[in-house]
Amino acid sequence: MLMEHTTIKEVANKAQVSTATVSRVLSGKYRHKSDTVENVKRIIEELRVARSLPAPEITVPESVGIAMFAYRDFLNDSYNSTLVTSIMEALTTENLTAQLIALTPTRLNIEYIKNLIRVYHLRGLIIPEFDVLYAISRQLEKLSIPVVGIGQLALCHHVCSDAYRAGSEAANYLWCNGHRRFGIVSMSRTDLGHEQRVTGFMDTIHKLASGNARIWRQELRSMDDTVSGWVAELANRKEAPTAVFVTNSFISQKIYAELAQVGMSVPEDVSLLSFEENGELEHLPVPISVLAQPTRAMGVMAVDMLVKHLRNIEVKDKEVMNCSLIIRKSVRNIPVE
Repeated sequence: MLMEHTTIKEVANKAQVSTATVSRVLSGKYRHKSDTVENVKRIIEELRVARSLPAPEITVPESVGIAMFAYRDFLNDSYNSTLVTSIMEALTTENLTAQLIALTPTRLNIEYIKNLIRVYHLRGLIIPEFDVLYAISRQLEKLSIPVVGIGQLALCHHVCSDAYRAGSEAANYLWCNGHRRFGIVSMSRTDLGHEQRVTGFMDTIHKLASGNARIWRQELRSMDDTVSGWVAELANRKEAPTAVFVTNSFISQKIYAELAQVGMSVPEDVSLLSFEENGELEHLPVPISVLAQPTRAMGVMAVDMLVKHLRNIEVKDKEVMNCSLIIRKSVRNIPVE
């Protein structure tokens, strides 16, 4: 007897006989070869068993939110794209899905994030650092789900690179290459990561120079700020810095281009050392030396911390990772008199 939803035509197609033949076999009124009859009956039984098996259970993975501040081309930024990719790959291996949450200034409030948690049924949040997020970082601790930060956010649980040490290593490297006059270009002091790099650099230079260091600092308010005025002043400055430490790779590209516009060469006229690797500094006409932070490793570690939270496994409040000095051709050696 056929199961519900199994048709005579379906049996006939699989048995390669006519529908009339199948009908006669079912009614018992047939004069066919025994092989044909047995084949039709076998296929009917196979379909019956197949249709009686329960459908495989589909387990919907739990979802984790990746909340990022959105600015122009923010996903084309090498740091962000590398970080998001590493987080999503690590979540997949843990059978978790990712919900990317782009936060604009109008949505940068705790109530909006609470609503997203409810709508997407989020089990946890991973939040990469951005200075405008500092204002709500303390409130994030009070959410109903665990939150892990990446960078210098004021969160109980976070993973970051050692920004102070990176600045200190940059200072030591330039000093050992004979440089005694320095420029620093960074974001505003409100950006904690940038400020820690600058502080590490300046503390180390002052110590090496016994308090007689010559450092010229320039702060930018945003990534869109121009550096042309600063570079023009550098070109005309008496006893200008022989080396410049830049706390962001995107700004380094802008400075490199502006230096070329005013006829200054790297490293002949000024050496250039950057924090952060974005994959493009390596391919400039003069490859730029960098203090590269372990971006992929930070993304993976953030997922590991969150998963341990979800599984009630003991986890450290903070994981700090070291940056790596990658020496290229943008820093020249100056003989020390």
